[in-house]
Amino acid sequence: MSNAPQSCPHRSPRRSRSRVAVAVAVVSALALVGAVSCTRYGGTLDRPADPVVLDGAALPKLIGSAPTAVVGFAWDGTNWHQVPVQVDQRDWVNPGQILHRSVAGYATLAGGGPFTMLVYTPPPAAPGYQSGPVYTPADSDPNLDANDQVSFLSDDAGVAAGAGVADPAGVDTSTRQQVHVTDPLSSNDAYLYLYRSPTLTGGGAGTTGVTYTFSLDSGSYLNTYKMGTASLAPNNVAGANPEHSSVSTAAYTQTYGDRWLNNGLTITAAGSSAAPFLERGRIQLIPNYCGRSEDTFDDTISASPYEGAFIANISGPVRAIRSHIGANSGTYTAVTDLFYPQRADNTVDLRVHQIPGVMAFDDFKTGVTGLTYTDDQNTAVPIDGSPDTIVAAHAAPWQMVSGPTGSLVTANALSSTVSGLELHTYHLDQSSVAPAPCTGDGHAWGQNGTRVTGPAGGFLVCTDPTSCAGAPTFASTRTRYYQSPGLSQAQAAALAAGAAQPLVPVVS
Repeated sequence: MSNAPQSCPHRSPRRSRSRVAVAVAVVSALALVGAVSCTRYGGTLDRPADPVVLDGAALPKLIGSAPTAVVGFAWDGTNWHQVPVQVDQRDWVNPGQILHRSVAGYATLAGGGPFTMLVYTPPPAAPGYQSGPVYTPADSDPNLDANDQVSFLSDDAGVAAGAGVADPAGVDTSTRQQVHVTDPLSSNDAYLYLYRSPTLTGGGAGTTGVTYTFSLDSGSYLNTYKMGTASLAPNNVAGANPEHSSVSTAAYTQTYGDRWLNNGLTITAAGSSAAPFLERGRIQLIPNYCGRSEDTFDDTISASPYEGAFIANISGPVRAIRSHIGANSGTYTAVTDLFYPQRADNTVDLRVHQIPGVMAFDDFKTGVTGLTYTDDQNTAVPIDGSPDTIVAAHAAPWQMVSGPTGSLVTANALSSTVSGLELHTYHLDQSSVAPAPCTGDGHAWGQNGTRVTGPAGGFLVCTDPTSCAGAPTFASTRTRYYQSPGLSQAQAAALAAGAAQPLVPVVS
């Protein structure tokens, strides 16, 4: 079985996994301007930054398999190639377990009965997987079940294996699941074949090059993490939990200073200056109100109530997962970050009492020159600390900050059963702004993001099912792409369109 990838037009074979993101960055730019492209193994898909994620329910022949035994193969027209496949187990868990509380302190629904959340559970000890200890319990079903997830990179898919093609060696042929992946934005497609194997593992083919290192300054998470006074010893104290954690790929490095503190970004895609340019990601309820922020959520700025914990810290063969819970009185608000070689998905499930609104935005490093802001209505607005008037008639579906440091494209999406929500584009570029920003260095350097309020700018209704019976849902997702400098408005829009219309896998 040959391991040499098939060459494709306008594409160099990938020499090693550590170089995957650099290679696909160039291909992505070419594809977006109309160049012919294909996957590593000959499929016509041209969205190399995007993953394919299937629920276990979509793979009936693999249900009941050990997670490590699920393997993937691409056919290039001549040879089979094993590619990284990741199985992430998920389970319905009471957040009281995650927050290390006694059973008496477990969460209950406002109308009675236990409250559970679908969360990622600890991964298996297997090649390609690393994780840190958390209080989230092991999955109640140790095998692949309907609510687990199987993921691979679309760039690792190949062409269809005809009826005469024998299955690869080392697999249980009766478990074969053909995954035909199509792009809803084009006629492009590719194929991947999943099997159960008695000898191979999903991470045995290597990794996609995503490395997540969770590093808590205080030492052991179980022994030192401050979770709030409702937790059991030794975690029954409040206070900040400084960390120096990072996610690194060949295209970017993201750093964290605490649970909610996203405090550094370096894009290393081809042509980038590889200089850090993000000061921090910021959270507020409304402009100029500092009573709640990413720092109060972390208790860096002391605020009550305070509860917080990690749900999962996983580095796998395909992606990394960082997930945590707790935002002051939004005790069961949960954040999940999924990191891929060129892309990251950040989802916030808001569970909180009535609040005046919520806004999430980026604040860039003061003094970084050459940056511009672009969205669907504004093109290359200079980021220089001087106020600008932008078109903000509606919430931008995507936003881009670009310069010598690279191009950061953020696609915004909201899934909610709350009625009458109003979404607004937030933008502020002003050095020495008054009043001073709630957190950070006192300057608003290219701040941009989205603000959400209720009808007519009013309050958001309660979304916490433990406080309000029948509470509606509210989940906000930001999908980020880390690209080379000079990305055009059209190219950014094309990436965002891909985030809005994911690749479609059909299993047979």
